[in-house]
Amino acid sequence: MRNVIPVTLLALLGCASYKKPLPAMAAPQPVVEPVVYKLSENARLVRLVAVVFDLPIGHQYGEASSGTGGRCYRSQPMMNTKGRFELDARKYADVFNGVMKKHGYSVDEEAELFKDSKDRVADLQVGAKIVGATLNECYPDAYENDLRVIGSSWLKIEWSVYSPIERKVLFTTVTEGSTYGEVESRIGEPGILRPAVADSAERLALNDGYRNVVDPPKAVVAVARTGKLIKIKRTPPFSGELKSHMETIKKAVATVTANKGFGSGFVISDDGNILTAEHVVSGSKFVKVNTAAGKECYGEVVAASKQRDLALLHVDCAGLVSLPLGREKLVEGGEVFAIGTPLSDKLQFTVTKGIVSGIRMFDKLEFIQSDVSVLPGDSGGPLLDSRGNVVGVANAIITPAAAPIPVGVNFFIPLTDMEKYLPVELE
Repeated sequence: MRNVIPVTLLALLGCASYKKPLPAMAAPQPVVEPVVYKLSENARLVRLVAVVFDLPIGHQYGEASSGTGGRCYRSQPMMNTKGRFELDARKYADVFNGVMKKHGYSVDEEAELFKDSKDRVADLQVGAKIVGATLNECYPDAYENDLRVIGSSWLKIEWSVYSPIERKVLFTTVTEGSTYGEVESRIGEPGILRPAVADSAERLALNDGYRNVVDPPKAVVAVARTGKLIKIKRTPPFSGELKSHMETIKKAVATVTANKGFGSGFVISDDGNILTAEHVVSGSKFVKVNTAAGKECYGEVVAASKQRDLALLHVDCAGLVSLPLGREKLVEGGEVFAIGTPLSDKLQFTVTKGIVSGIRMFDKLEFIQSDVSVLPGDSGGPLLDSRGNVVGVANAIITPAAAPIPVGVNFFIPLTDMEKYLPVELE
């Protein structure tokens, strides 16, 4: 979120008595034991990502005053002259997180210092749109210390909960919050707004609709995490030419959408097991899978290996078509095919052809090198032999720094490694 000019700079001249009092709200009663919800293991992680000030242009929402020597003697109405604009969400995220954690919710509050370094990222994004406000502020030492503010605030906030996987807003509600009187801030205007944001977030946390979105009553999928091997019944291998199986193959290839974006994957058993690259779903617990057969399925990541860049998904979806897994070692010069979703999810199930350029070793791990065309979005998709059996998983593309375009040097993870890095047993 970008920084914006503090609302108070719209007007800083006034007297100490506010002409626009806070709307009446019953102050919350002191609570010895807050309500703490016992959420299920399928409860989703939330993160506050936006705080937007959205009052009509010309709307007077309070009064600001300033002075010296601890007194405020210049005042002017606070008027919205900018229309809709964003506040810095980072200045309010900690109070939102504190309220949510107090009531038993899990929040995504850790910074990701390195790419894909977090074990879990937010499943749901929360936005706060301020649709009503009263804000009174006094800067009693305006010229010596513009961070000391005495004032009060009332906010009417429209909360929205967005799912990046489903790409839609799942829930909206409006709650109010107040300081219930004057408070003092040592961090400027945000210190006057933060108590009202926290008070409004309290009402959000206690909202049944919000809780049901964060922790749906029905589990997204029913996968037992027993620590035992996941048994996968293998699909019989294809024989004959690949083109005779193309319609079946396309039905088994999937576009996988996770919290950070999308990639490719493929069904390896009819009961809902899907293989993809770990970096496609990195940090996500839940995923959406779209197949060429028109199925939209939701599920979760049940096993993953960052070292080998493999992940196993399980979706609760009937009527899936699976691909056979080839177990033979490949040789240079053999014909191979790749299927995936390059660049855009509108290009899903794109088929390309190439040869095995070599078998390479990097960091003691084996990779299949091929000139088959692969682009961003194809990661996690299958590499097929000439009959249509899966022999590898799309992993990496080489692009030179001088000319950032693919050069036909692409790498795939051989399926002979799958059981070494994922807790699966092929039957």
